[in-house]
Amino acid sequence: MRRPYDLPPLTALSAFEAAARLGGVKRAAESLNVTPGAVSRQVKALEADLGCLLFDRLHRGIELTPEGRELAETLADGLARVAEVCRRLRGRGDTPTLTVGATTAFAGLWLMPRIGGFWQDSPDVAVDHVISDDPIDPVRRQVDFAFRYGTGDWPGLTSVLLFGDRLFPVCSPSLAAKIGPVTPQDLPELPLLRLKGVDPSWIDWRSFFAEMGLSDPGAGRGMNNYAVVVQAALDGQGVALGWESLVSPQLRAGTLTRLTDLSMTAPGAHYLVSADGREPTPAMAAFSDWVRAVCVD
Repeated sequence: MRRPYDLPPLTALSAFEAAARLGGVKRAAESLNVTPGAVSRQVKALEADLGCLLFDRLHRGIELTPEGRELAETLADGLARVAEVCRRLRGRGDTPTLTVGATTAFAGLWLMPRIGGFWQDSPDVAVDHVISDDPIDPVRRQVDFAFRYGTGDWPGLTSVLLFGDRLFPVCSPSLAAKIGPVTPQDLPELPLLRLKGVDPSWIDWRSFFAEMGLSDPGAGRGMNNYAVVVQAALDGQGVALGWESLVSPQLRAGTLTRLTDLSMTAPGAHYLVSADGREPTPAMAAFSDWVRAVCVD
């Protein structure tokens, strides 16, 4: 019997889409609530049906082949359009909803202290949040908007420039008093709080020291969450690389202090992004207008 639209089984497409989107069979299995073996079997069945490999099996995981990338992008585009229609149908006669993605640090240190203003301006819009320290793609993650740092040049996304940023060393006042006067050459030898294993576009100590013409000993405590890095700095546990847009409230409150006059202009900027070609809903338009107004103030 001929399958509708001449498609492979939807279970196989679902398993492949999850593995491609999440970057691995194990994560896909957890997302679909099945075993990794079941996902692997479905992907292999799909490859047999299509007559081509969709993944290269590597020692440390899987990587999409050109054919796999083409199929993954097509599925993501199609599912995003289906999701948009479903959201619109669900929302008829109900409270308008908006889904916004951000990193833990941006959500906790920049967005949450300000979003009360949007709720006051648009009390009829319900906002859901997707928090992830992996780059959030509004097409693949099915969010209306995402806040991202970088160049603004992301295929398939429309980017609205919000603001640039500066970086400089910060620590608690108590640690600054304990350390005493610091020269730039002293900085690499201090107890550094390092951000590791997150979006590679973010600036780390290595990039900062290279910009300042200083050597990087590579020592310090590594953490994979910038909000935790800031909390450790607040607790006097070490020196963090402060993003001005994120640590300004702590600097004004005196709970963090700049350790030196060294600073670096971030090579990228912060953007509000959405899927290319998407017709904005009234809730999206209201949120976009609010964000841009906040960034101008």
